[in-house]
Amino acid sequence: MLLKRKPASFQAMSTTLLNNRFGERYKRLDKYIVPGQSYLVHAIEYYQIPFAYIYTDDAERFPYPYPLEFFEVVDARLSKYFCFGETLASPVNDIAPNSLIAFREWAENPNFFHDLVEGKPYIKVAQTYKAKMEVEFFNPNLNISEEPAIILDPKMSWLFCPACTESWEVNTADELTACPSCGVYYQNPFIKNLGEET
Repeated sequence: MLLKRKPASFQAMSTTLLNNRFGERYKRLDKYIVPGQSYLVHAIEYYQIPFAYIYTDDAERFPYPYPLEFFEVVDARLSKYFCFGETLASPVNDIAPNSLIAFREWAENPNFFHDLVEGKPYIKVAQTYKAKMEVEFFNPNLNISEEPAIILDPKMSWLFCPACTESWEVNTADELTACPSCGVYYQNPFIKNLGEET
């Protein structure tokens, strides 16, 4: 799922919950969300209203929840890594369990977010899924080469990188692929109807 920041300001929101319980926190954090910027959703938590967990900066160690009202949905497709679960320890509400849609390790561990903030092994898990989800669907945040990768063998799904002359096999249905040698991103030429919701 891909979101884009709405141009409306935080003050225009009418949700009583946000104004009363989260107002000061999200007024502060509002400066980190750039209008017009796209953000990839890494989890969705429901506590009276939905919150989308997103990375606002590549340097962040973990995604942070923002009210979904901040955004318009650009691509509504859900990640194949998502499943349903519950969360207990989260910045949104730590009193009762909340419904959660996230990758398996997070969905199965109600204290995952707390553990993620506290421990490096959990950060590695989150970063692994971040890398997988970034190429799953077309992602305008990545520096995608305008020059396409060259198909060497369509039957075996082999590509050739014009940037560094490396070749590799694309063995996923992800819409993007990266050269394993130089890391340049390319649109996956073996995927039809790239960027369209199915």
